[in-house]
Amino acid sequence: MGIIEKIRNNPKLYKAAVTVATPVLNIKSKIEDAKALKQLEQANEGYSKAPAENDPIRVVFIAQYIPAWNKMESVYKAMVDDERFNVYLLCVPDRIKFGELDDIENNKNEVYEYYVDRGYDAINALVGKNKWFDLKRLKPDFVFQSRPYNHYMPAAYTSGEISKYARICSLMYATSLTRTGMKITLNHDYYRNVFCYFAETKETLLFYKKEFEKGHIKGVQHSYYLGYPGYESIVKQKDAKNKAWDFCDKDFRVMWTPRWSTDKKEGGSNFFVYKDAFLEYAKEHENIAFLFRPHPLMFDNFIKTGEMLEDEVNDYKDTVSKMPNTSLDSEKEYVPTFWNSSVLVSDISGIVPEYFITGKPLIFCKSSKEWDYSNETLKMLEGCYVVENKEQLFERLDKLASGEDELEEKRKEILNELYEETLETATKNIVERLAQRTGF
Repeated sequence: MGIIEKIRNNPKLYKAAVTVATPVLNIKSKIEDAKALKQLEQANEGYSKAPAENDPIRVVFIAQYIPAWNKMESVYKAMVDDERFNVYLLCVPDRIKFGELDDIENNKNEVYEYYVDRGYDAINALVGKNKWFDLKRLKPDFVFQSRPYNHYMPAAYTSGEISKYARICSLMYATSLTRTGMKITLNHDYYRNVFCYFAETKETLLFYKKEFEKGHIKGVQHSYYLGYPGYESIVKQKDAKNKAWDFCDKDFRVMWTPRWSTDKKEGGSNFFVYKDAFLEYAKEHENIAFLFRPHPLMFDNFIKTGEMLEDEVNDYKDTVSKMPNTSLDSEKEYVPTFWNSSVLVSDISGIVPEYFITGKPLIFCKSSKEWDYSNETLKMLEGCYVVENKEQLFERLDKLASGEDELEEKRKEILNELYEETLETATKNIVERLAQRTGF
């Protein structure tokens, strides 16, 4: 175990380290913010305010994190079909950590192959041994990235580099349920270089404007709430085909999405609370189908932390796969799986608001951590069944399986209150905003 892991696993050491490091990191962040602001101002002078009126607007979408593609896909496709835009899709391998490929000798780009296999006209970002396509060759006016974390990108595609010659636009890959989450996702390392943030909620819009107030005042950073294409996409995929439930023909279908870490600082996964109980419940209820979709990092993380041995993980997966009414979901795309389910059981996760859009019942599993929920999350939870233990969870599943869903109308009211205004117009609103070329 390295020194960093030892500190993280020792509450006293961790608290002491945070106390010492925070003031230093805050000073460093403010210095970097000031540098980025100056760079944005210089870049703003260096390229024209907008493309010439008769020239198409050149937009690049950098795809890497495939589960986030449904947040940008509708905007991408709308621009492809719009003669006012020239659109490019640049695919970056999803195996980069701290700017470096995890295996430099491997020139395979699974992300590129994924999109090409699905008919996209895509560009392979990986052009050689740790060599990258020169994005500047496309002369982009705007650039969208699939998630806002520079350490997942090679140096050439970090926000600081791209903002020297193009305007970065951001659509968040998920909705933050807490104010702490907003601070993590709307991080200064990435967003200090962002030209325009299209907020997923009104609350995150206000948070962003406060975090990057100086950039807004100087007119080099902008933000709008025009609706969230991710939610619009969910509505439009209601009738999409789905393979995840092919293992079973049961009418009542339960989907479970446990969080990836038991660390309270990361949300406190309930996986170990419910993992065996779920299997026992499934054995006793063969008329119900159970689909387990843990966070992609969960099992690897439990092996890394020593909470599970690799053999234990394999044994659990094997048990799930052999039972007639249980399965592990390995599909990259999950929205069609939502629509073909009956209920979601979930820890705190960005999946919660996405599932809420379907209007289907949602069982929210509380953890031992007290969260600073956003106002929107608190409103959403009024339409969820919140449980704190196994007894409450399975009692609620019994009721829902028998047709008792007393919060159904409440969910409809909340959906209308929160999203009715932009649920079907978000994509159009964003495309038209960028098509205006000026007025930011």
